[in-house]
Amino acid sequence: MAATRPAWQCRGTHGRAVMITRLSRLRPGLPLAAKIMGCLVVLVLGLGVFLYKFNMHSFSELAEKNADLEADRICETIKSGASSSMMRNERGELQTIVARAGRMEGISGVRILNKEGLVMFASRETDVGERWPTGGFQCASCHERKPVPAFLEMEERTRIEEGPDGERHLTIFSPIANDEGCATASCHFHRPEEKVLGVLVLNMALRKQKETLEALVDANTLSLCIFLAGVFAVLYAVLYILIQRPIRAMIRVTRRIADGEMNCTLNIPQRDELGELADAIGLMCREISSKHGEINNQRQLYQKLFEGVPCIITVQDRDFRLLRYNQTFSDLFHVSKGAYCYEAYKGRTEKCPQCPVEKTFQDGQPHFTEETGVYKDGTSAHWIVKTSPLYDEEGNITAAMEMCLDITPRKRLEEELRKSDRKYQDIFNNIPNALFVIDATDMTILDVNRSTAMLYGYRRGELIGQNIRLIFHPEEAESGATTLGLGQAMYRVRNQAKDGRMFNVNIITAISESDDRKVLLATATDVTERIRAERQMVQASKMATLGEMATGVAHELNQPLAVMQMVANLFLRKLERGQLPDETTLREMADKLRNNVERSTRIINHMREFGRKPATQDAQPVDLNLVIQRAFDFFSQQLKVRGIEVVFDLAEELPPIMADPNRLEQVFMNLLLNARDAIEDKCANAACGPRDRRITLRTRARRRTVMAEVADTGVGIPREIASRIFEPFFTTKQVGKGTGLGLSISYGIVQDFGGTIHARPRSGQGARFIMVFPRTGANGKNGSRDHH
Repeated sequence: MAATRPAWQCRGTHGRAVMITRLSRLRPGLPLAAKIMGCLVVLVLGLGVFLYKFNMHSFSELAEKNADLEADRICETIKSGASSSMMRNERGELQTIVARAGRMEGISGVRILNKEGLVMFASRETDVGERWPTGGFQCASCHERKPVPAFLEMEERTRIEEGPDGERHLTIFSPIANDEGCATASCHFHRPEEKVLGVLVLNMALRKQKETLEALVDANTLSLCIFLAGVFAVLYAVLYILIQRPIRAMIRVTRRIADGEMNCTLNIPQRDELGELADAIGLMCREISSKHGEINNQRQLYQKLFEGVPCIITVQDRDFRLLRYNQTFSDLFHVSKGAYCYEAYKGRTEKCPQCPVEKTFQDGQPHFTEETGVYKDGTSAHWIVKTSPLYDEEGNITAAMEMCLDITPRKRLEEELRKSDRKYQDIFNNIPNALFVIDATDMTILDVNRSTAMLYGYRRGELIGQNIRLIFHPEEAESGATTLGLGQAMYRVRNQAKDGRMFNVNIITAISESDDRKVLLATATDVTERIRAERQMVQASKMATLGEMATGVAHELNQPLAVMQMVANLFLRKLERGQLPDETTLREMADKLRNNVERSTRIINHMREFGRKPATQDAQPVDLNLVIQRAFDFFSQQLKVRGIEVVFDLAEELPPIMADPNRLEQVFMNLLLNARDAIEDKCANAACGPRDRRITLRTRARRRTVMAEVADTGVGIPREIASRIFEPFFTTKQVGKGTGLGLSISYGIVQDFGGTIHARPRSGQGARFIMVFPRTGANGKNGSRDHH
């Protein structure tokens, strides 16, 4: 069905175009609420117009469809009423039916045509006998098809046209089928193969439908206007209350701040972004009040920094002349339109050799490059340049846009990075300690410094690419590499130089990244001389301890010597009298002499063993109870003479630990000496009972550790010096009574065996020194960590 476009579909086009034109002319200074309101108006208005047009289009189609159905029903009614007349061949009656139908309201004409297009019956008698061409709208649907269709769709049988009176009319034709009654009637005869005998054509005016549709359009237009007016009013009120009013208040306050008035208050109760902005402005006002002078001095600088776009934009023609440029460009260069780009800001007299603008004009593609130039103040600049083509309406490239992003800071950073890298290399190569850069994945040496080559005797190229196991003692290569890979520190580990020389180092490891891979930074410090000095210091401390024990050892030796003197005197008296002792007496005296000689030998051997400088300090399984007992044997008589009681609280079946028994014995001797002196100092200034002269030696076994404790009832340790008692040369004793090395050496010895030692300060109530050692593992090493 072909129909002309309804007039209502064209309404509002001009108004919408005008609105879009006005919106496109919104100046940047338009208030934010007006911009939002304009966008919402366009959105709501566009949506309303779309829905309005959609509804009107739907109503129009519905009205036309109803008109088609109504006309088709009238045709069927006429055909039904005229069928009996046609069967009886009552032409007068048939003409009356057609004429009566033509006088119905809205019907402008009814015609019945035969197969040749001749009007046989018509509502207007003047139309009877008129011949219609078979190629016309009413006849073509049947005459142009073979065989003739028995049924036609509604769209094929209807058409809307504009009549001479300017009104729209609906024309519908309905084929008159050759049914069985017509084919067998005796009055006239039609062959059975003739499916259509003629056609009924009905013309119906659409005045009523038009009036109904126009009334509906008016009602919908009014409703839309009322709805849009209400929506716009609500939107304006909401935007005014929530946005425009708070923003204006903030603008007023900020203008007052700009005028130098610092005592400004801004009260906006909204709990949203604008409320937060208002709070920020209030805070800003308070901050500005303390720095008002500085802000005034830097106001112009900040305004320049934050004004304009962050890049230079120019538009150039094929001759490289400037057609347009942005404000940033105008601020940075002394130029005018029409100047050549390479002269304006690139400091050249001719175009660049690899001009990206020229390439863009040639191939129409964007191009990137990096260029340098000079600002109007004479400073050099570096830019990343991108060019893009600009086309006219016909698709021709008329200009090229060049955008320059200032990368001068990045260039300076790159230069600083190069300087920093050189500085890093200088520091790396001049660090006095050996430094390794190791791949954490396969423990390959990636880099070393000069100190490494000097310490290990290798050239730098000989170490790079080698496994770190190369520098360790063969027996410790695997464990050393494993510990290093875990990022753990190693102390006094044995390393091997290229010439086979062995030395001890402390290795501190840090985990880092280089070239997107995990690396280890290992610093090796040669501690061979320090270890030698420590051993000498420990030996000196031993000698000092032996000196302090001299009185006690002399007392220990006096007892067996006295017994031997007594036996010798007995034998002399017997000989002077001419008497010989009997065999029983001789045997008893000989046993006493042997036992006391053995006792004296043990004391002397113990002193010699303790004072001997050991060749090695290798750890071995040690029973802590035996070490404590041996250390006590040195002082048993001294402590007994001074009235100091020693209480043993030793755990049975104590698990062994890995240590050097000689060095560990020195720790307990130092602690016993300190406990003795602390008790003597306390009792020298106050009366002391037996409970005030007591030293307790305690051991305990735990699941993974072994604990030893030395507690006394002496003067105790003040809390203010508790953190310093393990420092070398720190002592609370009088001059000449202590070196300050005993506890420091003990601390180092305990740590060498993987243990810890700490003191419980109790001023005036005695001191407690607690040592914790890892139990020996199944491999004969302490369970907490390896020792090298």
